[in-house]
Amino acid sequence: MNAKRRDILSILTYVLLFLVVLVVVLKFVFGFQYVVILTDSMKPNINPNDLVVTYPSHNVHVGDVILYNIEIGNSTYRILHRVAEIRTDENGQIYYITKGDNRERPDPWVVYPDQVIGKPLLVIPKIGVIWYYTPLIILGLIIIFIASLAYDLAWAFLEEPPIPPKSRKADFQLLRRKKIKVYHHKRR
Repeated sequence: MNAKRRDILSILTYVLLFLVVLVVVLKFVFGFQYVVILTDSMKPNINPNDLVVTYPSHNVHVGDVILYNIEIGNSTYRILHRVAEIRTDENGQIYYITKGDNRERPDPWVVYPDQVIGKPLLVIPKIGVIWYYTPLIILGLIIIFIASLAYDLAWAFLEEPPIPPKSRKADFQLLRRKKIKVYHHKRR
């Protein structure tokens, strides 16, 4: 492998490592969330298989797109919809009426401020397909790394130990002795 190609691979490795560290730091330190869109409810701006990066925010206004948790049955879902209205219930608590951009009617549930996770910061088209399989990709890379390590260890144990090279001085002395013997042998 030539030096130029090796340098490019090194740069790509460092960029990939930087991106992984950035994603982890944004998630665990700053509370960013990553969600893959599964439905067409927010078309045309946000499509299925888009990856949406959201930042924590509880400052919600009508027209904002928000990511929120909603419990339906025994399952909890994260939904990304637009706030259509802000209302107050009989206890004086604020709640939001949400609606998908590609839907004619609002959602059949209400969203309270404590359910809001954040607002979208970035939409990356079609990356959700890869993001969805990230754990499988990481597992594959780990398996490849372990296999290559095992291969190297196997060769290290199965290979015969290298014969230590003789010093040049020893080679020279041996050659000199042979020449001396040959010279004396011819004279007789």
